[in-house]
Amino acid sequence: CLKITDDMGKIVKEILLAARMGGNAVQLVCSDLDLSQMAERACRKFLGRIEDKGMHLTMDIRPEVHYRGAGRLLEMALDNVLSNAVIYSPAGAWITVSLKNGNFSAENSGVHIPEEDLKQIFEPFYRPDKSRNRNSGGSGLGLYITKMILEHHGIDCCMENTEAGVRFTAILSRMVDKDMLK
Repeated sequence: CLKITDDMGKIVKEILLAARMGGNAVQLVCSDLDLSQMAERACRKFLGRIEDKGMHLTMDIRPEVHYRGAGRLLEMALDNVLSNAVIYSPAGAWITVSLKNGNFSAENSGVHIPEEDLKQIFEPFYRPDKSRNRNSGGSGLGLYITKMILEHHGIDCCMENTEAGVRFTAILSRMVDKDMLK
């Protein structure tokens, strides 16, 4: 009962956040963020689950990549992307997280998403695997919320199949590298 109540509480919070993010009146409290540290921290959060599934993590994160944005929201977006990569990849899969050349990407191997589902992947409540339920899948709001957070920051994103699996990419047009400021 406690787990179900906790899960329901999380879903309600996701719905409320999705409703707020879907509107135009969102006020972001922005500051200078070190996205490199944020991406590394997000990866470390999932190391236990990655090891439990016998998966492998590769990080290609350029140091000192800065961005002006709302830290808590951008951290939530990174967490959503990495959580999906871990949850929906099979045991033994590879997850590659990259932050360089103006892009953030997370690619997971061993799975592909049908093309018709890729077109709808960022829609609220959409879940490609129709057999998911509250025990095996989320609410279908994670990628929608991620996209809304990124859009409010002026960041474009996409999801695509690759030869090895699936890759999420965020194009950080306003990214500032500290070395470029010197």
